[in-house]
This record gives sequence, structure tokens and C-alpha cells, in this order.
Amino acid sequence: MAILRRLLISLAIFIGLLFVISFFLPKTAQVERSIVINSSQETLFNYLNTTKNFNQWSPWFEMDPSATYEFSGPEVGVGGALTWDGEKTGKGTQEVIESNPYSDIKLKLVFDGQPPATASYHLESAAKGTKITWRFHTGLNGPIEKYLGLMMDSFVGDMYAKGLNNLKAKVEALPEPVAAVKEEVMEVVTPEIPKGPHIVTVEPNAIIYMANRSEMDGDKISQALAESYGKLVAFMAEKQLNFAGAPLAITTGGSPEEGFWAFEAALPVDYAVEVDEGSEIQFKRTYAGKAVKLVHIGPYMEMTESYKQLAQYVAENNLLPNGNMWEQYISDPANTAEEELITRLYFPIQ
Repeated sequence: MAILRRLLISLAIFIGLLFVISFFLPKTAQVERSIVINSSQETLFNYLNTTKNFNQWSPWFEMDPSATYEFSGPEVGVGGALTWDGEKTGKGTQEVIESNPYSDIKLKLVFDGQPPATASYHLESAAKGTKITWRFHTGLNGPIEKYLGLMMDSFVGDMYAKGLNNLKAKVEALPEPVAAVKEEVMEVVTPEIPKGPHIVTVEPNAIIYMANRSEMDGDKISQALAESYGKLVAFMAEKQLNFAGAPLAITTGGSPEEGFWAFEAALPVDYAVEVDEGSEIQFKRTYAGKAVKLVHIGPYMEMTESYKQLAQYVAENNLLPNGNMWEQYISDPANTAEEELITRLYFPIQ
């Protein structure tokens, strides 16, 4: 009995020491792993910022593929959430709570029966692409959690490292970005001094586009363009495409005399994308070669005189047409006075 008593006293002293020591242990735990991915920050950010992409590289999905998963909220950005329930992974929710292009994404993590934690992705430029740092952070309440916190790196670190390797393989297998265009169509959008018609050389531009037409009425043309661009922007979000230049409208038919305008509304994008042959939205590369360019400044519905200048220049210089004319809308009409709107007009020539 005396021996048992001494053992109990020793155990009590040991537990007491552990309890006292816990007061000096960290109140939080953080784990992080990093990797360099051969990708632009924009591409990697857009991939991570799309909630449904998580299971494509998640080490936990790989560990427990039979678990049930449910997505909710926006597909992209703040509010996008993933809820899971699995035998090996348990129950939990992950939700995007901050999204700062193209550097940081923060997520709230809630595990069943545990206090909330956070995770984050930090992106920065690296010599061979983009460095991503994946961090996990949680508070520790009570002695047991504090001691477990000392082992958090071994619990989480290996899974984070595996996940980043999965992410690297997935992102580096994505289609290569469209090569940057060097000439006029992809010029940086800056204020420019208007001048008369002049010949330029344009390079091909990767675009998504859709055909539309409108009566020769300012309000109806604006409505038709807005409708088309709205669908194109939604398509870009769905396909995780990025803007690569100012909007275009390519004339395919019609005239003021005929009372209608047929056109292709187009948005330059950074990736080639496959689309169904019968889809309303299509992908192609724009005209490449010589064109007569004229900068129009003023309301869209007052471009008749500018087009007359283009036609006169072509006729006087015995130039031959070589395809459809197009307009490039440099200014944002929502933030620019009508008399200051900049539109580039292009007339392709042989």
C-alpha cells in the first residue's frame, strides 16, 4: 500500500508539473509549407480562388474519396464554401473570407467539435514562377490543446507538403497562356493623342466572341453590346480566363442605309479555350497584318465622320480592303464623359 501511495503521489506531482508548464506553452500554433510553381501569380491565384478546384489537389480528398462534399456560395472569391463529412476526414467546413488579387487568400476552417481555425495562401513572384506559402493557424485553449500544439507541425505539415506537390502538378499541367501580343491590338490602355488615319501592323489577339445584331439606334446598340459582354464575362469566370486587352466589336454586316449593324462582340483573353462547335460563345484569333488606324474621341454615335475619314484615306491611297473592320473601346463609359471616350477604329488592308 505504501508503494502504491508513493506512485499516486508521484503521478499527482507529475500531472501538476505538466499543468504548471502548460501556462508557459504557446497559446497558438502555426504550420506552413512553401513551394515554387511554374505559373504566373494571376493563373495560380485564379485557380486557388475557385472553391470547386480544391478537391482536385487536396490531400484529404485523396485520403478519403468516399466522403461527401457540398459546395455553396459563389464559385469564385469570398463566400465560396466547401463542407465535408467522411469517415477519415470527419466533418468540417472551409470558407473563403478574404481574397486579395493576386497575392493572398484567407479561409475560415471549422472542424466538428473544435474551435475555428484559419488557413491562407500567400503568393509572391519567384525566379521560376510563383512561390506559394500555405499556412494553418489555430488558437490553443487549455493544457491538452497546448501540448497537442507542440505536435501540430507533424500532424499537418506532411499533408500540406503533399497538397502543394499535388497543386504544382495540377497547375503546371494547365494550358499555356496565349503569347502576349506585341503590336496595336494589345497596346497598354493609356491616353493617346488623336491623329489622322495611318497604317499600322497588328498582331493576332486571342479572343472569345459572340455574334449579335442591332437596329441603328444608339440605345439598342448599347443594349445589344451590354448583353453580349455580360455573357462573355460570365463565360470568362466559368473558364477562369483573364482579361488581356480592351473590348472589341468586329463589324460583320449592315450599314446606316440598311438600318442595322451586325457585329461580333469580343473580349481578349490570356488562354486559348476549347468550346463546342454549336456554342453561342466561340474562340478565335483576330486579324493579323496591315490596317489603317484612326483614334476617335467623343460619343460612340458620332463616329460616322471618323469612318468617312478612314474610307477616304483608303480610297485616296488606292488601298484594298482585307477583312472586317473593328472597334476597340479604350475608355470605360461608366467613368468617362462622352466627349472624352476613346475608341480605336481599324480598317484591315492588303
